[in-house]
Amino acid sequence: MKEFYEKYQGYFPAAFFIGGFLFDLLTTDRIDQSFSLIQQLVYLILLMIFVYWEVITPEAFKVKEKFLGKLWAWHVEVLHFLFGSLLSLYTIFYFKSASLMTSFIFMGLLAVVLVINELPQFQKLGITMRFAMLALCLVSYFIYLVPVMTGAIGILAFIIAIALSVSLFLLLVTQVNKKMEDKDFVKKRILLPGLVVNISFVLLYFFKVLPPVPISIKFIGIYHDIQKSNGQFALNYERDWWRFWQSGAQTFVKREGDKVYCFVSIFSPAQFSEKLNLVWMKHTVGGWSVQDTIPLAIRGGRDQGYRGYAVKSNYENGDWQIRVVTSDAREVGRISFTISDADPSSQREWRQDTY
Repeated sequence: MKEFYEKYQGYFPAAFFIGGFLFDLLTTDRIDQSFSLIQQLVYLILLMIFVYWEVITPEAFKVKEKFLGKLWAWHVEVLHFLFGSLLSLYTIFYFKSASLMTSFIFMGLLAVVLVINELPQFQKLGITMRFAMLALCLVSYFIYLVPVMTGAIGILAFIIAIALSVSLFLLLVTQVNKKMEDKDFVKKRILLPGLVVNISFVLLYFFKVLPPVPISIKFIGIYHDIQKSNGQFALNYERDWWRFWQSGAQTFVKREGDKVYCFVSIFSPAQFSEKLNLVWMKHTVGGWSVQDTIPLAIRGGRDQGYRGYAVKSNYENGDWQIRVVTSDAREVGRISFTISDADPSSQREWRQDTY
């Protein structure tokens, strides 16, 4: 075992990082799952303890013959497992809540961090990267924990999340500062990276790039008619058989009297309420212009998502888009579709989905 470890020691951090990622994929379900929230909190506490020990380098851990010293020999692998587990979890949750068009920047940054953690040139930064990633994990956790606990999103929930994240980080930095003689090192290599991470999240929020966790869109489609019966929605539409990739009638062929229905299924935690807006936009010469905004109040708790729809009877031919946005103007998802006139001589062939 010792020979095996010494031979492949360089691969162990990456293996533990991947192990943390796979562990989350197999054990995580809902974002508001109590076990998962507690597990993440335990991981964060362990990370704070480990990076604290690492920066103050206790003498007991330098003695390999001692029990703590033997445990400490694996601290890099443990750190990588914890960071890999948390960062992969946040990537999954934020991806579900992100509209790819508006949140691509954030998702790209988070994915880059997953890779950067394994690059040798960044690993050389050591303590600086540890504290920056710890700050990232803290703020990512509280940004969706607060809405889960309060049942609402918005500027107040965001401010509380940032305050909790910064407070915990400053508490840790204060404890480190008490043990370190080099105060300039603490300020530049430990405090500054964490503050930069939190400030970046504030900017992402106000530029509407930060995904609106814990809300996520499970399904969205365009239909000719919707009927609800016995707790099920019957979604009726007309579509060529070969357009199998579309959600309903994204190529909407209209006839006299037709209305355009947009059906959505939105996941949100239990005891959660929010007023979404379905913003109907049409492409014109000057670009996308808002034609209508239809509110949709949702309540959480259902695994399959809260189901609802909006209908529009006044519309024109052309390219359309519906964007689902939260009360604080962050986009959850969108769908594009086109409206055109039907051939009067053609016969309708109705299709139906149930949801």
